[in-house]
Amino acid sequence: MKSLLSLALFFGVFSVYAAQDFVPLQERAQGQALAGSAQLNDSLYSNPAASSFLNVYSIEGSLSLPKTFSVSVLDTKTSSLGGALGYFKRETEKNYYEPGVNSNSTQKYIQGAKMSLMGRISNNIGIGISGKSIWGPNVQGKLDRLHDADLGVIFNGVFFQAGASLRNVFGGKELMKFSREYSLGGRITYDQILSLSVATQSKLNVATPYQYGVGVEYVSPYYFAIRGGYRALMQDQESFWSFGASFVSPRLSLHYAMEIPNQPNAFSEHTVGTTLLF
Repeated sequence: MKSLLSLALFFGVFSVYAAQDFVPLQERAQGQALAGSAQLNDSLYSNPAASSFLNVYSIEGSLSLPKTFSVSVLDTKTSSLGGALGYFKRETEKNYYEPGVNSNSTQKYIQGAKMSLMGRISNNIGIGISGKSIWGPNVQGKLDRLHDADLGVIFNGVFFQAGASLRNVFGGKELMKFSREYSLGGRITYDQILSLSVATQSKLNVATPYQYGVGVEYVSPYYFAIRGGYRALMQDQESFWSFGASFVSPRLSLHYAMEIPNQPNAFSEHTVGTTLLF
């Protein structure tokens, strides 16, 4: 009862919705469908509670050419209250600027720093909070800055996980295309080898999600993993296939992810990364 009350207060006080500021490698490989899945350092950007049930100390980095990258540190091993710290830099997406703005005369990259705290409130429920500072050009081509927070909750069962992430709880900044949004997701795992993840992303006061994502993952006992995904943007009528592969060992893992747009004349995005476990 105490755990359920804590969870109710958690959602009651922060009953606003939040937007994704950076898409990490594992999300990109699995159709951005990991809102309800346990994760390592990617929890900084997907769901601040997603590392609550892990016992690790890890350092991670990823790179997408030309200048999109992230670095992060996660520690859930030192104490019962875990923490993560990260930095990212990414290129602004297509059609980011308002009509008439000369994008060649302004900075093209969004940068941000994030810090998360996460912990368990019961044997099956974890919560997390992430503070962030993001800076770069807004849609009018002027330098701008955002200070905000993300919230998350995750349920961890034997074969099933579910979670929710609420982003930009203090309102975001529309001129930087960060608004209050939320993600809902779940994951089913078979024998710790094969898993299926689904997630949606929605905006406040909109009945239906604007994005759906599905992801699958196979983790072999022979030091490799393969992943795939599909996501659909309903309003823009765009969709994307994705693929990922990893070399996995107890101390060092190497990752690759590719996202392929279904739209003509669109370019695929390739991301590489590494994880060090201590």
